[in-house]
Amino acid sequence: MVESWTVSDWAVLVVDVVAITVVVIFLKRKIQHKLHEVELRQAHQRLHKRSQTRSVDEVKPTETIREE
Repeated sequence: MVESWTVSDWAVLVVDVVAITVVVIFLKRKIQHKLHEVELRQAHQRLHKRSQTRSVDEVKPTETIREE
């Protein structure tokens, strides 16, 4: 079957392989970029939550003193 392929058939095969390679590389980069964004967002939320709990911990002892 491959022996009967013409030059144009081989050209189409090469173009298809190159196109698939480009798409795979593009999708890989896009997924890696999104994963990096998610990691940054989670780190930011962790820091924000940590700073909120610290500020709440600092406020609670003074509130109990004021109530007494």
